[in-house]
Amino acid sequence: MEYRYLGNSGTLVSVIGLGTNNFGRRLNSSNTKRVIDTANDEGINFLDTSNSYGDTLSEEYIGNAIKNKRQEIILATKVYSKVGEGINEKGAGKVHIISEVENSLRRLQTDYIDLYQIHFWDENTPIEETLRTLNYLIDSGKVRYIDLFYKNKIRFFK
Repeated sequence: MEYRYLGNSGTLVSVIGLGTNNFGRRLNSSNTKRVIDTANDEGINFLDTSNSYGDTLSEEYIGNAIKNKRQEIILATKVYSKVGEGINEKGAGKVHIISEVENSLRRLQTDYIDLYQIHFWDENTPIEETLRTLNYLIDSGKVRYIDLFYKNKIRFFK
């Protein structure tokens, strides 16, 4: 497997990543584990999920599958989509991001996320609020790197 650095970091990720949109939707927990184990055996160390995939089951199934090999996996997840009934349970605002990073950490059974991504642009939240919140998550050790889309689809990476 070929590996490249994640952005400007010193973290190496496989050039082939495993997208997990179907985990919890089309694949159950045992099949999810089988897919992850096979991918990892082939050298794939990058998993990409979201707090909303499979109605949150993707993160839960991934957490179960990688709990004994967390150090081998570069884990990316996303936030934005509505995942609850509350009025602040969507978007890139501080309240939603902080709540959802905690939920993702719990479901993924980990104390950090390698790459935390804002899934969609939030026109209702100032970019400064989003960036301050993401910086707080980095400073607290819950997130190692961030990725988001800005208004004109310019990609930010820290």
